[in-house]
Amino acid sequence: MAEVITHIVLFKYKPSITWSEFEKHFEVFLALKTKCVKPDTGRAYMKSLKAGKNRSWEPFNKGLTHGFVLEFENQADLDYYLTEDPVHLEFSKNAAPLVEDSVVIDIRDGILFGPPAKKPAVEAGLFHGSCHCGDCSWTAEITDPEHILCHCDTCRKLGGGPFSMNQIIHQDQLRLLTGKPSCYTYTGASGNPVHCYFCPNCTSHIYHHQAVMGDRIVVRTILLENGSRMPPAGEIFAEGKLAWVDALRMELEKR
Repeated sequence: MAEVITHIVLFKYKPSITWSEFEKHFEVFLALKTKCVKPDTGRAYMKSLKAGKNRSWEPFNKGLTHGFVLEFENQADLDYYLTEDPVHLEFSKNAAPLVEDSVVIDIRDGILFGPPAKKPAVEAGLFHGSCHCGDCSWTAEITDPEHILCHCDTCRKLGGGPFSMNQIIHQDQLRLLTGKPSCYTYTGASGNPVHCYFCPNCTSHIYHHQAVMGDRIVVRTILLENGSRMPPAGEIFAEGKLAWVDALRMELEKR
């Protein structure tokens, strides 16, 4: 039996979006059929794409107004579309502010039982990183592509978020490609200096070096390519965690 995967997406759009925004969104979505190509072949890999507004008179749509049905030759092609294809990732980022709710399911025709597909893991290797403005770029060799969350007060103040996402690597595993980071030094909890390196233009925090760590540095993993796909693997300074962090995760998992 063929491995063809049917990827079904149902959207409920926010009532605040304009007609021109909606029309452009639909136009870009339909263009994915030809614009999503494999980097090794340069050829489009989506088998088919259908889209339209719900016209059923049955009262079971639960507020979802538009449907998209995409077909892929196999799971590998669908995984590439969802996790790596830059055209689709850019579309998803731009579409997120327009969508109020969604449902996504993947099916293989005639397959009624069995386990779901496994989410693709991020493989170890050389990852490219860049700051927000693009002036600074670098590569980092990561053997365990995952995030270690730090809940300390310093990380929250430096990044402006509830925690930072990091990986400890040898200093030789980081190579700066463009730009010249600025350095900010403060005294860490150990009483020793900590040197923070950041883009002098947009202030994206690239990495930091604690004097007590010798030749190891702490690189910000969320700034690396595929950083959004890396799973969390641990926490430090968990005693400083904001009270709502775990509650937020549980609430989001319900939606």
